[in-house]
Amino acid sequence: MKIAAVTNEVVPGTQPGTLRRVFETAVEHGVTTFEARTVEGRRFPLVAPDVWDQLVVARKEFGVTYSAVSPGIFIRARADSDLVGIHADELLSMSLKMGEKLGADTLIVFAPDRAPEAPDADFSKVVDLLGAATERAAGQGYQVQLENLPGSYADTSDACLALLEAVGHKGLGYVWDTGNLYEAEGQSFEAGLEKLTPYIRNVHLKDGRLIDGRMVWQHFGKGVTNVKGQVQALKAMGYGGTLVLEAACDPHAPEDFATSLAYLKNLVA
Repeated sequence: MKIAAVTNEVVPGTQPGTLRRVFETAVEHGVTTFEARTVEGRRFPLVAPDVWDQLVVARKEFGVTYSAVSPGIFIRARADSDLVGIHADELLSMSLKMGEKLGADTLIVFAPDRAPEAPDADFSKVVDLLGAATERAAGQGYQVQLENLPGSYADTSDACLALLEAVGHKGLGYVWDTGNLYEAEGQSFEAGLEKLTPYIRNVHLKDGRLIDGRMVWQHFGKGVTNVKGQVQALKAMGYGGTLVLEAACDPHAPEDFATSLAYLKNLVA
């Protein structure tokens, strides 16, 4: 298993110059694999020109490898909105082209949000959207991974499984994010592990607990999402992919990355 980081959860802050500190901090702690997500307050691929140059140069300067790009396709949008159409066309096209420049071969997508008045009304439309995006990305050499998120059509373990099965494309896998699952389901990961195991291609790790109805992210080992059990389960299944460290706590402090990374390294060893 390879430990990776995301571009917005290594050091706090969104001001200019933050990206360099992100790379310096991660490399200092032995992490050179990244998911390109939000950088200095803007989500990939809609980053500032100087930030884009730094993302490209970091491959040589810091020895960075980009395991995936996460442009937020379909995130927090309704399936019937104009925005979803733009995501499926322009945003997807731009993400694939710029991801290729970074040497990435994996695209992370989300499912659109459910409509409160009719939670399952757009299921078939969501299946079509994900299928079309996967087919288009696969045609350009990408694997696609669906990330679960509370409030979306991929919120719970059962909902994720239903979408993955309905799309039925070999190029579509799953990002196993147990923190987001806990926020949506209110229970530890074990209940959904077996059904999702065949689809797991990537793992996002974060810890926290529900406080007054809101998920509060904490250092690994301090919350209730059971990072230790998750890593043990991955070892048992012979998982050899990435463990993406989502270390930012609430609030995000400078020591978050190093603290949770040390905990994770002990589990992986």
